Amino acid sequence: MAKKIVVVALLFLCPLAVQAQAAERIYCASSDKAVDMSLESGFSSRDQEKLVHFRGMAGVKDPAAPREFRRFQINSEMLRQYWIDGRDLRFSIQTFTPPNQPVYRVTMSMRTERSDATATRFNGDYELKVEKLKGGSTVGADVLVSHSAAIFCDIKRR
Repeated sequence: MAKKIVVVALLFLCPLAVQAQAAERIYCASSDKAVDMSLESGFSSRDQEKLVHFRGMAGVKDPAAPREFRRFQINSEMLRQYWIDGRDLRFSIQTFTPPNQPVYRVTMSMRTERSDATATRFNGDYELKVEKLKGGSTVGADVLVSHSAAIFCDIKRR
């Protein structure tokens, strides 16, 4: 009975192990006067446009930003758009706080490129906005922080 359970468990774990080995990881980071940020994203090596995971940490240092954004986790639910092809890598994220009745919004767009399709380093910039929403609507907002700076990303292959 115990052998049967082990075999069944291995059958369920095998597809997960293959998927993890297939992913290329891309690490992005920036640290400047307004933001500390690091991101990790995984793309399938079989289909480089297929995102496997997206996560990271960020902290907005500007005193005009609400405390909730001084240090926050980035996850795939925040990802609004991404693009990767031979030379370009782009991400756009957005999050609100508090989640149930948003008062503040952070948006960050990142645009990078590499010198050719075989280079492992992407260089570019990001734009950050922290906004206070008007009247409970996610359409109108007052900009509290607006900042852009350099960012880099590296491809890590297993």
